[in-house]
Amino acid sequence: MKLDSLPKEFTPYTQLEIATNKLVDGVALVSVNGFIPVLIGRGDAPEIWVTIPADQQGKEWRPIVSNNTSLLDVITVIAKGKVIEVALADEIVLEVKEITSESAEITKCNLRPFGINVFLEDDCLKVMTNRYSGNTITEAKIFIDVGKG
Repeated sequence: MKLDSLPKEFTPYTQLEIATNKLVDGVALVSVNGFIPVLIGRGDAPEIWVTIPADQQGKEWRPIVSNNTSLLDVITVIAKGKVIEVALADEIVLEVKEITSESAEITKCNLRPFGINVFLEDDCLKVMTNRYSGNTITEAKIFIDVGKG
């Protein structure tokens, strides 16, 4: 999905944390070639959408999770109160925990099985070959934008 085609039911958290990074008054942590692989919104618990590249060039993307509902048999979405997990086979690839009604934290993230080089490692967010830690970005729609949109 792209910034200009977000789901109608999506409401962003005021603050989204990953490792020691914070996105305040934004929409998504990462955009790849103009596509948002993970979108996290607020509801009774975190609401998650996941899209992945459908081709090698990353020009076409397809949804695999829509508002906490898996669209593929190999993907499982598990709700544990205010924690939502997305698993591929038996591996948790994404875990989001609501801290308050206005903030959430991504506590696990490994999008590499989907061909997206974004993951958590040693208390920092890694995107491609770059490491991000200790950053606070305010009023930017996207925290990290990779590629052409």
